[in-house]
Amino acid sequence: MNIAVLIPARYGSSRFEGKVIKTILQKPMVQWVYEGVKSSKYANFLAVLTDDDRVFETVRAFGGNVYFVKGDFKSGTDRIAEFCRDKDFDYIVNMQADEPLIDSDTIDKLIETVILTKEEMATLVCSCSEDEIDDENVVKVVVDKMDYAMYFSRSRIPFNRNYFNRYLKHIGIYAYSKKTLLRLASEEATELEKAEGLEQLRALQYGIKIKIGYVDKFLIGVDTKDDLKKVEEYLSKNDKS
Repeated sequence: MNIAVLIPARYGSSRFEGKVIKTILQKPMVQWVYEGVKSSKYANFLAVLTDDDRVFETVRAFGGNVYFVKGDFKSGTDRIAEFCRDKDFDYIVNMQADEPLIDSDTIDKLIETVILTKEEMATLVCSCSEDEIDDENVVKVVVDKMDYAMYFSRSRIPFNRNYFNRYLKHIGIYAYSKKTLLRLASEEATELEKAEGLEQLRALQYGIKIKIGYVDKFLIGVDTKDDLKKVEEYLSKNDKS
């Protein structure tokens, strides 16, 4: 089985431009991501996909596998789909370039979630801390009894009118069959996707089920400069440089 882990990494970001090449303890963030997932026991292809010379040169400098995929893409999913269209991949992992605490065990958990159950698409969640519940940069998810995603939001979901204490934080990485990936890229962005700024809502609105895997990890997606500081503090304390 041919499984690719692809890291779409653009320089432009409305909230934190150039974040993927910002330095964290002497290494650019995209390098932390790349090195974190390269030991996956399932993936047999790993690459960064970018449209920017600065990102390309950064990845090449640390010896990473990198490709230009240029175009006006609505999301990282669309960029990956363009790259995969003529490739012989069975499953593809969309690994965000702003998750510097990721590791190969987490990637393998995601791959197992989609492959072992033969799902169209899968993603991961972990516990959401109290201070993250109302943070719009932290995506929350509600899950049904069969461990499929019901909805993702930057808002607190569900609204806690009575008693609820199991908020889940979405880890923004996905695995899909190639067929599902190409279908997603062929569909128009939906109103919910545009409203929340969350590409996974496109899948839900077009009836694609997203299987949920659970991990017990401390992960920080870097959306702001404050997030970057939190990652640096965590890595310094845990001596993972």
